[in-house]
Amino acid sequence: MAASRPLLRRSRPGPGSGSAAPRAGRVPTWIPIGVLATAAAWLCSSLQNSVDAAGFATVDVRRSRLDAPAGFRDPRWQEYLAVRLASLPPVDARDHAQVRSVAVAVAGLPFVQEVLEPRVLWPDGIEVPLRLRKPGACVLSGTDFLAISEDGVVLPGRWPTPPLVDGRFLPVIGPNDGRFDSAQPGERLRAPGDVDGLAVALSLRAALEPEDFALAGPPLVDATRARQTAVDEPGVRILFEGRRVVYFGRAPEAGAPGELPTEKKWEHVRRALAFLRPENGARDWSLADVRWDVADVAWRLPPDPEAPADAPTPKRPAPRKP
Repeated sequence: MAASRPLLRRSRPGPGSGSAAPRAGRVPTWIPIGVLATAAAWLCSSLQNSVDAAGFATVDVRRSRLDAPAGFRDPRWQEYLAVRLASLPPVDARDHAQVRSVAVAVAGLPFVQEVLEPRVLWPDGIEVPLRLRKPGACVLSGTDFLAISEDGVVLPGRWPTPPLVDGRFLPVIGPNDGRFDSAQPGERLRAPGDVDGLAVALSLRAALEPEDFALAGPPLVDATRARQTAVDEPGVRILFEGRRVVYFGRAPEAGAPGELPTEKKWEHVRRALAFLRPENGARDWSLADVRWDVADVAWRLPPDPEAPADAPTPKRPAPRKP
C-alpha cells in the first residue's frame, strides 16, 4: 500500500477543477496498481515453482544427527536412529503431517523417552526435541550385558562388562539364570523380581559413591525373593566382588511394617565397604546382614599358618527379626 500512495496523490484533480477528467498523458491509477499486483503474483508463483523444482522444501531424513549436549548417550544409538529414519520417504517441510511423522518415528526408538513438537529450521531441516532414557542397571544376555533404563526398558547396544556410567557401575539384575538371553531392545521388565531388582539397583547407585564402586566392583542384585522376606529369608541379596554378600531384605519403597528404612540399610553397607580400605585396616568380610538396627557382619579371619586344615570356619550370624 505504501507504493500506491504516491500514485493516488498524483491522480488527484487540481484546485477548483471539480470533477474534471485527468489531463492528457496521465495514466489512470488502477492501471499501475493492477500491473504491480500481477507482477507480484507472477513473482510469487515463479519463486514457488523454483523452490519446488530445486527441492528446497524437501528434507532427506536419511541425513540425521543425534545431539545430546549432556547426559549419557551410547554412540551406537546414532546408527539405530539412521536405520529408523531410512525407512521414511522424503518429507515436505511445508506439510505438518509429514513433519510430524518424523517425530512419531523417532518416538518409537527404545532409547527415546519423550518427544516434543518438531519444527522446521530453514534451510537446515527438521529439529525434533527429545529426552533420552538413562540407564540404571544391566542384565546378562548370553555372554554380554544389556543396559536397562531407569524406567525398565532394555536399551540397544551390547557390552562385554557391566558399563560404568557417571563413575558408577550399572548393577547387574540377577541371578543370571539365562532368562535374558533372548531379550530385545524395547522390551520392558515386568517380572516382580526384575522390577524389585531395578528398584534396588537405582537406590544403590544413588546411595554409594564412585569410590565405593571402585573398591567393591560391579554388584549383582538378586531380588527374586524380595517379597518373601522373613526372619529366616534374607530377601534381596547383593553380591559384590570377593564373594561378599549383603542381605538387604525388601526392595526400597516396599512399605512393609517393621522394615528398616532404606537409608539406614545403605548406611550399613557404606560402613561395611569402608572397612575394606587400607587406611581402615583392610578388614575383610563375607556377609553383611543390613536388615537390623545394628548390622550383623561375618568377618573373614586372617589365615593362621598353625591352624589345622580342618579348622572350623567362622559361623554366620543368627537371623534376627526385623
